[in-house]
Amino acid sequence: MKKFFLVTVLIEYSAESVTDAHYLYADFNKAKEAMSVQIEEAKENFDGQDGECIVDVDTCQEWRNEDGYGYTVGIEEITPQD
Repeated sequence: MKKFFLVTVLIEYSAESVTDAHYLYADFNKAKEAMSVQIEEAKENFDGQDGECIVDVDTCQEWRNEDGYGYTVGIEEITPQD
């Protein structure tokens, strides 16, 4: 059965400013490449701020600053139902 890979991006700049995006891929390696690009772009929003990676695994990275704002970028595997 065909699988798809959804790259999800959540960036929380503040309580009032949030970006949520999704990108669908048919190839896991392309999704991994896209995830890397999205992480680099998300990091630019918090350049110079102190913070730490809370989650850093193959298919997900979550980073938070001292105020609790940050980003989560991940890959979800989707198998369509018949």
